[in-house]
Amino acid sequence: MDDTKINALKQALQFTPENHALRLTLAEALVEANRLDEALDEYNTINEAQAIPVDQLIQIGLLATAQNRLALAQSCLDQAVAGGIVQGTADLQKKIASKKEDDGFQRLFAPPRGGEEDDENSFADLEIEQNSIDFSAVGGMSNIKKVIHKMIILPVLKPDLYAKYGRRSGGGVLLYGPPGCGKTMLARATAGECKLPFINIRIEDILNPYIGVSEKNLHRFFQAARQNAPCVIFIDEIDAIGFARRRQSSSHQRGLVDQLLQELDSIGSENDSILVLAATNAPWDVDDALMRPGRFDRRVFVPPPDHAARKEIITLLTKDIPNERLNYRRLANKTSLFSGADLKALVNSAVDQVIDEALSQGKEIPVKMPHFEEALTELRPTTLDWLNRAQNYVEFANFDQRYDDVLKYLRSREVRWNR
Repeated sequence: MDDTKINALKQALQFTPENHALRLTLAEALVEANRLDEALDEYNTINEAQAIPVDQLIQIGLLATAQNRLALAQSCLDQAVAGGIVQGTADLQKKIASKKEDDGFQRLFAPPRGGEEDDENSFADLEIEQNSIDFSAVGGMSNIKKVIHKMIILPVLKPDLYAKYGRRSGGGVLLYGPPGCGKTMLARATAGECKLPFINIRIEDILNPYIGVSEKNLHRFFQAARQNAPCVIFIDEIDAIGFARRRQSSSHQRGLVDQLLQELDSIGSENDSILVLAATNAPWDVDDALMRPGRFDRRVFVPPPDHAARKEIITLLTKDIPNERLNYRRLANKTSLFSGADLKALVNSAVDQVIDEALSQGKEIPVKMPHFEEALTELRPTTLDWLNRAQNYVEFANFDQRYDDVLKYLRSREVRWNR
C-alpha cells in the first residue's frame, strides 16, 4: 500500500474526525500495509463510537486478538453476539479465551519495573484539566443538570452546611445511559461547575497484561488525585475495570475490581475532597459491590436528549456553519431518541452534501432543510439497541428499584411512540 494514500486519508480525517467511513478506509489501508497497531488504533476509535459495521466485527475481533488487543476484541465479540451474528463468534470467543489463558501464564514473568522512585514519579506529567467547560456548554438536559447540581455540586460548594447534617462532599457518582448521550461532557461540566481540577482516567492507562500492574496503575492514579485534591476523578467505561466478578472466567481478573473497591472505601477518610465520577453504558455489568453505600451509591440516569435539548444541541452544532432557514423545532421533532452523537452525525451528513454541491458548483452553499431531510432518510437513533436491552433488565432484574429512572423513561410517551 502506497504511503501517499494513507497520508492523504489521515489528512482528510483531520478535517472530518467524525467520518467513521473514512476512518474505516484508513484502517483497512493500514492493515493492507501491515501497519497493524496503527490500524487497530483506528478501529478502536471507530469502536468507541460503536460505528464498526456489523459484518466486520468478527474479522476485526480476530485481528485484535492476534495483536493482543483483547479489550477491543472482547467489545467486537459482545457487539456481534448482541447483533445476532452466529458465524465466527464461537471461534473468536475461543481465541480470546485462549489468549487470556496465555496471558495468565505470561503475566507471572512480568518485565522488571523501575525502582520505587520511578513508580512515584510516573504520573508527574498527569494531565489535569482546569475548569475547561461548565453547564453552559452542555445543550439541554435541564432536569439532569438539576439532579447533578443538587446531588453533586451543592455538597462541594457548601461543605460546611452539609457537614452540619453529617454529610460530606466527595464520594462516588455513576452516570449511566445509552452511548453518545453526553456522560463524559456532563462529567467535565460538573467539574467546571464545582471549579475543581478534572482528572480523566482512561482505561488504556490502567489495563496492563501483567499480573498486578493494572492494580498498581489504578492505585497511582488515586494517589495522584489525592496529591492534587480537591479534584474530580472521572473513570469512563467503568464496566471495563469493574466488571461483575461473578461473571469473570478467571480469578486474576478480579484483582482490579478488588483494588477499585479498596480505593473507593478510602473515600470516607483520605478522599474527603475527591469526587469520583464514573460512566458506563452497561450498569448491569458493573460489580454489585461497587454500587453499595459509600461507593457508587449515587447514580444518575442520562437518557437521550429530549425535544428541547435536541433543538438546543442542533442549534449549537450549526451556529458556526453557513445555514439558511433551518427549522430547529421541526428537526427536533424528527430526531426523537437521537443521542447527542447521532445529532452530530446528522449535521455532518447534511454538511457533507453541501460540500459536494459547493465543489460541483464552485461556490459556497448554506446548509438548508432539504439537506437535513435527505440525511434523516439514512440515519436511525443508535439508542434503540440500548433501550431494547435495558427493557429486559428493568423488567426482570430491577428487584432493588435500581433502574426505576430507566423504567419511567421507557414508559414515557416519546419512547413508546418510537420503538
